[in-house]
Amino acid sequence: MKKLISLFLSLLLLLTLAACGKDGSDAQIIYPIDAAPDYLDPQIATGSASACIIGACFEGLMTYDENGELVPAAAEKIDVSLGELSYTFHLRKNLRWRVTKLASGVLGEDADKFDKKITAEDFAFGLRRALRPETNSPAAPYLMAIKNAREVRAGTKPESKLGVKVVDDRTLEIKLSRADDGFLAALALPGAMPCDQTYFEATHGRYCLSPEYFICNGPFFLSGWNETAIIVRKERKGMDAYRAPGDVTPASVYFSINNEQATRDTKLVAGTYEATPLTAAQAFALENERDVTVRGFNSATLAVLMNCSDAVLKSSAVRRAVAMTFDPEPLLAATGLPAAGGLVPPACLLGKTSYREKTGAVAGPKGTAKEAKELMQNGMDALDIHDVELTVLCAESLESAVRSVMQQWQSAFGVHFSIVVESLPEDELETRVRAGDYQMALYTLKSENTNALDTLSAYCSDRTNNLVRLKDGNYDALIRAASEATYPKEAVTALQNAEQALIKYAVVLPVAEAKTFLGFGKGVSGIGTNPTGDVLYFKHAAKK
Repeated sequence: MKKLISLFLSLLLLLTLAACGKDGSDAQIIYPIDAAPDYLDPQIATGSASACIIGACFEGLMTYDENGELVPAAAEKIDVSLGELSYTFHLRKNLRWRVTKLASGVLGEDADKFDKKITAEDFAFGLRRALRPETNSPAAPYLMAIKNAREVRAGTKPESKLGVKVVDDRTLEIKLSRADDGFLAALALPGAMPCDQTYFEATHGRYCLSPEYFICNGPFFLSGWNETAIIVRKERKGMDAYRAPGDVTPASVYFSINNEQATRDTKLVAGTYEATPLTAAQAFALENERDVTVRGFNSATLAVLMNCSDAVLKSSAVRRAVAMTFDPEPLLAATGLPAAGGLVPPACLLGKTSYREKTGAVAGPKGTAKEAKELMQNGMDALDIHDVELTVLCAESLESAVRSVMQQWQSAFGVHFSIVVESLPEDELETRVRAGDYQMALYTLKSENTNALDTLSAYCSDRTNNLVRLKDGNYDALIRAASEATYPKEAVTALQNAEQALIKYAVVLPVAEAKTFLGFGKGVSGIGTNPTGDVLYFKHAAKK
């Protein structure tokens, strides 16, 4: 019965679209996400779907506009000291918490006394909470430039020592221990969103886990959350409006929970979706579609993944032997893509500079055919096996090129080595890799953050999105060193060492620089993104 009610509500919401204005305003924007987020608590949420929804419901000190530019949001003015070690944020007037009647129930008898005015203290508490050791916030590594952030996160200094000072209700001062040209971009992350301490504590650990524990300050509020969709709306009668309601174009955004990638291009053309992620094949197929706009982002790497939990590929000797005899040329020729300089794609940054440009290319394991064969035998001996049998997953369009690579491996290692290819539709390949149901896979790795640290952190032992199932304390230590570094040079060195380790030990074999794609439907405009294109901003979205 619950599922039937949920489906009915979702269909009702789809059918009762707000009438669009002549200028394209007051439309309902529909955007698909692969799965429902586990959390919408800004300080602990992970993944692009969560970031899109949080970006719609919350407003931090900084955000991205429809042109992809980093701009002030809740901050009206920013004063930066000489040397960029002190930032003073002057908040806009009329910042208010948007509290639904359902959410106000958390406050009980004190609901009428709750002060909905947003002050600098709310932004300060949000940053303090992000840096608390127990929060384990994904945003914490990007806030390490704040004075004493490292010590607060480690628990060696109280959070009162954090370099965040409330000057008055509308003025927040943040002092840094070092200059960081990526600091303002970090303030656009979900983890830097404001948080009201009174409301947070009243939820008793359930903050933003469902609509009844959710308050926000952004252009939209959370209207519905069920098995098929998450819906955010611009306004509701009797509820506090956004600080500038006339600056919000669409009536609502409907995040459709649907991981069926194969039909997203046709649904975009049909007008079912106003915007959607696209595969490379779908983007190419829509190239001549007059009513559709496609944007590409240099935020992906085509790579061969090795499943480190596999009975054979857990051996670094076997992996390195395979890497030493790997020639990516057939794959580059088949895709027409440029060779990758490493695992981290060009769109990922160190501050304002491309990580790839700053660090240069990373070479994989090298050696002669004889050395590779000896290394393979060493790996087999250590595993106490006489034969190696491997399967490589790939997209159907690249099966022929992968077979050419397999012939190289078969020729190098002889009769005791066998390898087969299993070609799959792209959505099935995605499902298999994410489930860890593979040995080797030719797969497009997409960066879900503009920061190189986030891309490399995905391979840490405790990360749920660790596609290669790597469990390596030394690697974890390198990432921890990068996230806790006091100076930029220390962070860069640790990140370089981490990326080199993944490639040196053949956990990942980068092949080509790839793109991710977003498609926008007929008459759709005003949707902004961050530089990697994985987080969308719908405040000014319109559909004519």
